[in-house]
Amino acid sequence: MVFPYDSPERRAHIKEGLERSDAYLLGRVTYEMLAPYWSELPDEAEGGIAGLLNHLHKYVVSSTLARADWQPSSIIRDDVVEAITQLKQQPGKDILIDGSATLVRSLMATDLIDEYRLLAQPMMMRGGKHLFTEELPSTRLKLVEATPLSKGVVALTYQPDHQ
Repeated sequence: MVFPYDSPERRAHIKEGLERSDAYLLGRVTYEMLAPYWSELPDEAEGGIAGLLNHLHKYVVSSTLARADWQPSSIIRDDVVEAITQLKQQPGKDILIDGSATLVRSLMATDLIDEYRLLAQPMMMRGGKHLFTEELPSTRLKLVEATPLSKGVVALTYQPDHQ
């Protein structure tokens, strides 16, 4: 359902997030969805987004994935919070989590997520996975940036508000 809302501005926003990152954190389902498509594209495809994705180190959180062939990749199998804490302590750029709602929900209460960058698209959905569920503790967020893009899409950036 993203294609009706794709635009050069939306792609530029996505590309900017990738350029700010040097680690890409994914859950198994998102990894298995993205890897077959993006890993086969040349670096210049999709306005350079393919090259950024293909060269980022990917960390796949999974207890069931046997191997991660989309290189460079590592699988995080055990003590996810500790592994991501160690990853955050390394020097470098941002760690990007794309999609992976189950992984994001599991990290929300750990204070490991510094920023939520969301693309709100103008459609109402009845089903699907929800990022914010009743099982999660209430979390105050502060709006850092809201940027309208074409086709009614809004890029929203929130940070946890620890007040």
